[in-house]
Amino acid sequence: MVTGNFNTNIKYNGKIYHIQTEIIRGNIITQVFDGGKILISRKNPYEDYNSSVKQHKEVEDLVKCGKF
Repeated sequence: MVTGNFNTNIKYNGKIYHIQTEIIRGNIITQVFDGGKILISRKNPYEDYNSSVKQHKEVEDLVKCGKF
């Protein structure tokens, strides 16, 4: 079963950031964590599986570039 939920860890500037994307009540919610603290959160309406993949990748790219 494809869920649209993702978890990845990205190393930037010597720190590991956890990126989590979930589908909750019809919304895609992607958050970046540093040691349990939420640094950023992005929320958009769920359209399909590809929209959740796209949002997760966009946030990953922000972290990789230090733009968060």
